[in-house]
Amino acid sequence: MTQLKVAIRALFLLGLAVTLSVFTATAVGAQDVPPAEPPVTAPAAEVPPPAPPAPDMRGLPFNSGSGRRVVYSMEQQRVWWVEDNEAVVHTYLVSGRYKTPGEGTYHVFSKSRYTTSVGGGASMQWMVRFAHGSDAAIGFHSIPVNRRGQPLQSEDELGSYRSHGCVRQSNWNASLLYDWAQIGTQVVVVK
Repeated sequence: MTQLKVAIRALFLLGLAVTLSVFTATAVGAQDVPPAEPPVTAPAAEVPPPAPPAPDMRGLPFNSGSGRRVVYSMEQQRVWWVEDNEAVVHTYLVSGRYKTPGEGTYHVFSKSRYTTSVGGGASMQWMVRFAHGSDAAIGFHSIPVNRRGQPLQSEDELGSYRSHGCVRQSNWNASLLYDWAQIGTQVVVVK
């Protein structure tokens, strides 16, 4: 019985030695391979708005001013950005109010990253004020959202009269106009 125990112990030790030699060889071989780089993660940031659609470069309305300016057509519910050389750099549909603010030449006089409606029932982003209404300033801004965070209209509804006086834009266009139109930028409102 002792010889049997010795034989079993010998086989066990032999198996253990083979396992250790394989493990050691694998571990040594693994050291020759450089360690994997940790995954690179971007810092948390705001999700950017979706890319804008391809620009629709419809012609400017007749008698819509000159120089660097924003042109807003109340009938077409469309805005154009025009550079000093008369090149249209961007145009898109908006939602304003019929015959508001009235035809004429205005200038950007104030901007706010965030704002609320007169009664506080809606909030907007990217406000660019250019005219004075009877009870509040009139400007370009994003589509308002109610207190529950729901938009008051969809982007598909831009191009129709939907506003109480300001000019609603998609978030993307509102953010771009906020950067493009500095204080003093001319705004021409046409029929």
